[in-house]
Amino acid sequence: MEIQSLEQLQAADRTSLAFTPHGLGRMEPGDAARFQQSQIASCKLSTDVPERTRGAFEELTKLFAQGVLCYSLYTRVQDDAMLRLEGALRDRFVQWCGGSVTFEDVAGTLPPYSADVTTPQAVSDACKRLPRGSRERSPKWRLRVGGQLIFFNGMLSSLMRWARCAGLLRGQRARHVEFRLVERRNSVAHGDSHIDTPVAAARALRDLAEFINQLWGHPTPGGRLYPAQVPREVAVLAWDGAGSISLGSPESVAAGEGTEGYSHVVVRSASAPGMVVEDSHWMEFDTRFETTQYPTEHLWGPVSRSEALAWLDAERPQGDSIEFLDRVFMVRSTGGQVYPPMRPEVAAGLDSALRQGAWHTVRADFPLDAFNHVRGGMDPSSKHTNRPGDCPACAVQELGRGSHTAALGAAEAALGTLSPVRPPTVHVPESLHWPIRF
Repeated sequence: MEIQSLEQLQAADRTSLAFTPHGLGRMEPGDAARFQQSQIASCKLSTDVPERTRGAFEELTKLFAQGVLCYSLYTRVQDDAMLRLEGALRDRFVQWCGGSVTFEDVAGTLPPYSADVTTPQAVSDACKRLPRGSRERSPKWRLRVGGQLIFFNGMLSSLMRWARCAGLLRGQRARHVEFRLVERRNSVAHGDSHIDTPVAAARALRDLAEFINQLWGHPTPGGRLYPAQVPREVAVLAWDGAGSISLGSPESVAAGEGTEGYSHVVVRSASAPGMVVEDSHWMEFDTRFETTQYPTEHLWGPVSRSEALAWLDAERPQGDSIEFLDRVFMVRSTGGQVYPPMRPEVAAGLDSALRQGAWHTVRADFPLDAFNHVRGGMDPSSKHTNRPGDCPACAVQELGRGSHTAALGAAEAALGTLSPVRPPTVHVPESLHWPIRF
């Protein structure tokens, strides 16, 4: 190798300087160093993450900061971020075990096998030392997690499956990402040759921070993979017969003019004015169907402007925060037509005439995911599956299908006993985005 001087080693890599806040260009070395570090400044691990995992993550952040001096370090950071997934899972598994792990024979012919595990290496050793049984019969050892037996060999795929079954990971869309992360990690481990950008490396670090924090029970506010609960505020939807629709705060409705004669509905919404989260489907609010991206709660209306203001003044409703991942929806299809998803409580309160047709009970993060899954399953050539379990084609888990009674039973198996809800029929007349209008 060529021996370089200290000045040469400290010189900025011109390729790294090309990545700016506005796209490709050229930055001064000092500005580039500050900018790149700002891209991962929000990557902080929770205080209860073990030191081993925390130290490995901090090494990656330091390496990323040095990418301004050597562009190839960004590829190193992204690759190592994939490798750190398994280390974090192993550390969390050791904590979850509480000092020992027990495997069961699926056939039940052999007694359970237990081993002490206090380190990640002990977990691997326990998996390798499972009794092999006799020549006539080899036992199928499985790990019991969350009431089910899963294959577990201590490697990344089985660790990811364990974390899902143990309820440590959330979200149906994240489930698909986790599958890709395993594929990506395996490619890296087998010497895949590639070059990555600072943008990809920064996202890999942010995703890794979200993944680790979620393993220890800490969702990320505004996160890409494992977001925290979304905040909602009280807002007022107003529309007239000519297609004019607005969403305003109670204060703006009280101070504004020109909405006399409009229909007013008071809701609790994630897209209230001033909120960070934007729900592009707020104009499609419907009390019967889940047509907004985030849960929108009907509070009062439709009434006149003066009646809405009087109710707000008397009741003074407050905002809240709500979980939106892994929601359970019921979707009806009949005569080749698919209806928008419903909350199971609303589906339980339907009249008998509206219970006809085929029903699907699915777990999804967003209503459109559930809708597209059912609609895709109607195409024989699609990869969507109606079998119970995770759909390989989309971010949905099929819980049950069949008649209204069967689908409702699947919903109750997932949520517990449901109390039927009969909301007032309220829907904004202009539906702009749904594939089917009702």
